[in-house]
This record gives sequence, C-alpha cells and structure tokens, in this order.
Amino acid sequence: MRRVKSALPWFWVVIGTVIAVSLVRVAFAGSTAASDELSPTGEVPPDIVTVEVGTIDNALTLEGSINLDPARSVAAPADGVVVKLYVTPGATVEKGAPLFQVRTEPVEVPSTVVEPAASGESEDGEEAAAPVSRTATPVAKPTFTTATAPVAGTVGTFAVDQGVATTKGAAVVSVQPRTFTATGAISPLDRYRLLSNPTEATVTIPGGPAPFTCVGLVIGDAATAPPASAATGENGVPVDPASTDPTSQVSCAVPGNVTVFAGLRSTMTIQAGTAADVLVVPVTAVRGLLGDGTVWVREEDGTDVERAVTLGVTDGTSIQVTGGLEEGESVLRFVPGSDATFDGAVPTDSVG
Repeated sequence: MRRVKSALPWFWVVIGTVIAVSLVRVAFAGSTAASDELSPTGEVPPDIVTVEVGTIDNALTLEGSINLDPARSVAAPADGVVVKLYVTPGATVEKGAPLFQVRTEPVEVPSTVVEPAASGESEDGEEAAAPVSRTATPVAKPTFTTATAPVAGTVGTFAVDQGVATTKGAAVVSVQPRTFTATGAISPLDRYRLLSNPTEATVTIPGGPAPFTCVGLVIGDAATAPPASAATGENGVPVDPASTDPTSQVSCAVPGNVTVFAGLRSTMTIQAGTAADVLVVPVTAVRGLLGDGTVWVREEDGTDVERAVTLGVTDGTSIQVTGGLEEGESVLRFVPGSDATFDGAVPTDSVG
C-alpha cells in the first residue's frame, strides 16, 4: 500500500511531462503551418482595372492671386527740351491725355546758293556777268511734340523737370493703370491639359465678389506676372513666389466692373473640355498621355500584352481612350516599372 502511495507522485510527473511535450509539438506545428500560409512569395498580384464607359470633365483649378497691372513708361518722343508739363504727379488721366511737350530746335545747315548769270549782252555790247555764288542759312522754326498717356491711370513722378533737355526714347514719366490681372500657378505637366487653348476662366475670391469670368486667357511664357521683386501685394498680402515665374502661369484680365485689390488670393477654374459616354482608364495605366500611348492588356491566358491606343481628354485622374481598347477589357492599373502610387497628379511615368 505504501509502495502504491509513493508511486503516485511520479505517475503525475510523467503525465505532466507528456502533456507539456504534446503542447509544445502542437504549438510548433501550428506556428509552422501559419508561417507557411503567411510567408511572402515575392509576387504581388497586379492591380487590374476594367475599361469602362464614363465622363471626363477637364476642369483645371489653380491657386493664384490678383495682381495690379504694371505701370506703363512714357518716353520722350524726340530730342529736345521739356517745355511743358500738362499734368502733375498723382493726377488721374484717360488714355490719350497729353502729359508733356518737347521742343526740338531745328538744325541750321548753311547752304550755297548759285545765282545764274543774266543771258545775252549788256547795253554797251559787253558780255553778261558770270554766275554768283553766296552762302544762305534757311530760316527754320522749332518743332513741338506732345507725349500722351498710353493707358488710363495715375501719373507718376516726372524724371525730367520742365526746361530740362532730354533725348528721344528716354523715360520721362509712367502711368499706373487701375486694371488688374488674375494669375494662377500651373505645373508643367498640367499644361498638357490646356492644349485646347481655352480663352476664359472663372475666378473665385474667398470673401470677395461673386465668381466672375475673366477673358483673354494667356498660358505660359507670355502670362502676366507681378515683378519678381514684389514680395507683397498692394494691401500687404504676400504674393506667392511661384506665381512670379512666367513659365508656370496662367493669367486673364479682370473685368473693369469687378472690384478687386492687388494681393487678394484667388482660385482660377479653367474648363478645358468635356467628353461624355467615352471609354476611360486611369492615367496611371497609360504611358504617354498626348495623342498616342500604350497600355498593358491582361489576356485570357493571364499574360500582359502592351497595346497601342489613341487618347483624348484627361482630367488628370482618368483619360479618354479613343481607339485601341474595347469596353470590358482588362488593363494593368499601373504602367510596369512605375511607382504604384497615385496622389491625384499626372504621374511622370505616364507622360513619357
């Protein structure tokens, strides 16, 4: 009896050991199975999209500001002396109003005058006298030339006082127009979206007048920008440094009946085309977004085949496919080799 009692503790020790070993085996086996299921294979299934029918609204919205148009310089129309100032600095003038007058003295050049001899013979039978030459200085009057205002606006300070000589082409005064230009900053890639050459835009000024249409839209190098040295607008609002680069600008004239001030922040919305009920794919799926491009089509056997397509309107996110694809076909969402991320801007890989 004592032997049975003394053996019982050893029995439980053995049972406990067996259970522990079993639990360890189960744990490691389960971990291995889970590890096999979760271990990366090194292959990510490609992201596939279906070619669908949709609508593309190519409305480009740009951040920008309202800028006072630059002053117009008025040069001396001729060499001479400024003899009259018609206006004083700070005066408001209309286009064509006289600003100052220049008196130009004539250049007197002496000339030789030859008086012909009388023909025939004199009364006493002698021959007529020979021709006579003499020097004569023509009498000329000074000329007066008036310079006028090239635009309506405010007259600046005269660089030349009355009675002082000036030369033709020298800046004498400037006129600051009271007209304004709405300017927006555009990225080089977004300029592809404006190849249809739109002529107007809708400008919105937060807290300002109702949205208005500005016309005469100019894109790129010829766009009107504030001087690069202008750090602030008329009311002290900082001017966006990016907007001072003419190559990345869009501008249009603010209508004269809209009250604005230089330095106001604004947004410019340009409607550059709409395409309804057309085939569309993401811009990330296309290499080349202008006229012609290529996409990678997923075939029924699972292979990806590069295919040429023709392209239309884009809104920066999706693009119209005018040829080369059919509705329902599958294409890779991202061009092979490109960064498979998209933040809403036209990807560089898609443009090349």
